[in-house]
Amino acid sequence: MKPADELDESVFRYVWRYTRSQQLWLFGVLAVSLPLYYLTLDLPKRIVNGPIQGNWQPGQTQTLFDFAIPLPGFLGGGEIPLFPGMDLDRLGVLVALSLSFLFFVIVNGLFKFYISTYKGKLGERLLRRLRYQLVDRVLRFPSGRFKHVRGSEIASMIKDETEPVGGFGGSAFADPALLMSQALTALFFIVLQNFWLGLVAGSVVLVQIVMIPRMRRRLVVLARNRQLTARILSGRIGEVVEGIASIRTNDTSNYERAELGDRLGKILKIRYDFYQWKFFVNFLNNLLAQMTPFIFYLGGGYLVITGRLDIGQLVAVIAAYKDLPSPLKELIAWDQYRVDVQSKYAQIREQFVMSDLISPDLQKVSFDVPPRLEGEMTVTGLKVTDDSGNELLYPTTLKLVPGETVAVVGPPGGGGEYLADALVRLLQPAGGRIAYAGMSLDTMPDSIPGRRLGYSTSGLFLPQMSVRDALTYGLKHVPYRHLDRHDRAEAERLEEARLSGNLDLDIRDDWIDYQAAGVSGPEALPARMAEVLDLVELKGEIARFGLRGKLPETLSDGIADQILNARARFRQFLIEGGDEDYFESFDKSRYSDYATVFENLVFGTADPDADAEAPLAERPSVQAALEATGLDEKLFLMGRQIAETVIEIFGDLSADNPLLEDIDLMSPEDVETYRAALRRVEGDAKREERDRRAFQRLAFGYVEPRHRLGLLDDTLRSEIVKARDHFSDGLGPDLAGAVSHHDAAAINRAASLQDNILFGRIVTRYAEAPGRINAVLSETLHETGLFDVVFDLGLSFDIGSGAKRLSAGQQQKLTLARALLKRPDLLVFNRPLSALDGETQRRITLAVIKSRSSLDTPGQTILWVLTHADHADLFQRTVEFREGRMQGLESAGAEPVEVM
Repeated sequence: MKPADELDESVFRYVWRYTRSQQLWLFGVLAVSLPLYYLTLDLPKRIVNGPIQGNWQPGQTQTLFDFAIPLPGFLGGGEIPLFPGMDLDRLGVLVALSLSFLFFVIVNGLFKFYISTYKGKLGERLLRRLRYQLVDRVLRFPSGRFKHVRGSEIASMIKDETEPVGGFGGSAFADPALLMSQALTALFFIVLQNFWLGLVAGSVVLVQIVMIPRMRRRLVVLARNRQLTARILSGRIGEVVEGIASIRTNDTSNYERAELGDRLGKILKIRYDFYQWKFFVNFLNNLLAQMTPFIFYLGGGYLVITGRLDIGQLVAVIAAYKDLPSPLKELIAWDQYRVDVQSKYAQIREQFVMSDLISPDLQKVSFDVPPRLEGEMTVTGLKVTDDSGNELLYPTTLKLVPGETVAVVGPPGGGGEYLADALVRLLQPAGGRIAYAGMSLDTMPDSIPGRRLGYSTSGLFLPQMSVRDALTYGLKHVPYRHLDRHDRAEAERLEEARLSGNLDLDIRDDWIDYQAAGVSGPEALPARMAEVLDLVELKGEIARFGLRGKLPETLSDGIADQILNARARFRQFLIEGGDEDYFESFDKSRYSDYATVFENLVFGTADPDADAEAPLAERPSVQAALEATGLDEKLFLMGRQIAETVIEIFGDLSADNPLLEDIDLMSPEDVETYRAALRRVEGDAKREERDRRAFQRLAFGYVEPRHRLGLLDDTLRSEIVKARDHFSDGLGPDLAGAVSHHDAAAINRAASLQDNILFGRIVTRYAEAPGRINAVLSETLHETGLFDVVFDLGLSFDIGSGAKRLSAGQQQKLTLARALLKRPDLLVFNRPLSALDGETQRRITLAVIKSRSSLDTPGQTILWVLTHADHADLFQRTVEFREGRMQGLESAGAEPVEVM
């Protein structure tokens, strides 16, 4: 018996396996439609030969639509009349037959509409099934397979190359049956009218069916080559994106351009050959198709003239043949499509069918709580080799008892890291056995090592998600709580997933295993997350993400009141601690030296994304205020002087020079733009408006204590403060939503949570000011109960694709905390904190070892491959690996570990 996710060698067998019942239904619908299609061919003949050209006598009528059931001979013969029909004159017959023809045309159109829609849904469902099966197989690839494949190529195959297979799924059987039946019906009709004309049409059809598909086989080869080269190109582009740092630091961008250009040239040649042959075959096919009407006009006309064929039959034959090329052409195209899809399907199958796939039984959904691994962990003769058979880890035998902490030391590549990866099934051993509590690791379902083992290393990839989702990822095995939505659309969605062979679990249910985290439910989980983040010294950094991030779109009145209360308490703590000199509060009556010119002008904060729609300096409300107060010219001159100074000092530096990082007024890309603008305005009384506003934008971002160009005097400060009156009654419609006013009694929606609490700026001329203000802020958060809110906002921080918005150290701390959160029986750490300094690593290592009591995991075993060997004194046991061999175990006390 074949497995449920079998990828058959033939695309036909694959389609038939999963759509058999639907294909049979389509055959039934098609069989019902054929008699109606025949009537659309026959009625034109009856209309022409009957009411149009027939010999009708005055007053003559004809009976139409009479219907009777014939009786067989053993019942006496005869017939049973059901409807006597209607007697109509010549005009009535014309109208009746014409309306009948229209009726059958509409009915046939509805049949085609239904069949096409059904085929489309059938194909899309099959495409979903195929993509799901391929993704499922990727999740079951043996670990070594990922060394030989590029993620971008696999993604391209699953997303793009499966598309034709899905489209073919709906037409694999229905299209040839439909097209062949239509073509044969039309051909049969032609033969009934005249045998010789039918013979001519049949001969041309036979030539087309035999010759054209054979000629098109070369197109399949070209299409395959085109697909392979495009796939490789996709992989190379992915490598360029991932390796951009190496390209920039080695000046190899032109080499990459040349290499990619060569690949594009190969694709161009293949595509050009493909189109040349394709259009030649189409030309030949169309020529054969047009030869038959020529014969019909010549030979059929001769037969009409000689009286062997009536004009109605000739018209019907020509009309029938007009319908014949279309299904015939589509049938030939379908055959080409079939060969092309089979080629693509075979290529996909080559990449996803392998003998050593992980058994689906090991990854099946399990709602059962896996047993705890409370017995000994034994490694017997474990051996690891690379793809060439070179030994990375020589046969190693080791036994660990529950609750021990074991340090693994040795140089990178010495063998310890291979042992760690093998313990969590990330490496396939070349020999030996690993067993937990007597159960072999090889035969365990994923639910046991995936939930009872914890793992972290320095290079773990984190997809784009929030900090909260990244932290709880290790707790999401199956839905543990089904959310009651009473959503009919959701039920239909899950039913559709079942019909497509997809997993029918709802991703919007609650998948978090609270029991594994050691908490009672969702309400208690944030405290546990805070605990593990505190252990890895990431809690404060997460809180800072929340402090500096945007406020959530919806903010309850209770939280808003807490923020305002914290603002007041912060001011009070400043006064009590004598730290007022380190801070400058916002005051509508005076200029804030540590805020930008624009923030002082509007006495508010601009939304960070506001300039994306239109630069704030160019908005009508701002320009009107500048013109009314005379600041228009002064800010232009100020911006111009900023540009001159910055370009004079930094203009000749390269764009990647680190000195430019301290200049936030002008990006390296803007240097040439402002250099050209300075040339245009020099000595020009009629300055261009775009240059004027560009220089004003520079002035808007100026902060005197930060940029120190001496461009703000008391007079200009006073004029900017007076200009605030233009915005005091409210912001214009062009600024609404882009700027929020400062208000001592209200929340500023455009400002961060930290800025809302501070309601001012730190006086940075004092070196100790940031540290003192942060200390006061921390005290404020904890006293007002706002820290939990800040921490929750930090958990919602988007870490970016590949966690690129986090530093390497933060990524490592996060993956370590994730392993701790699920409280496994065995923690395996493979140099998890290599980006941190030695002292920080030591502190976190000690905290993790001690956390077994606070996290209620007293029997937890820890095996830690250390970056710094001098941290081994924190562990009960030490094992050393060099050149793939275990050198032995050293005991630091407690019971010994057996070495067998």
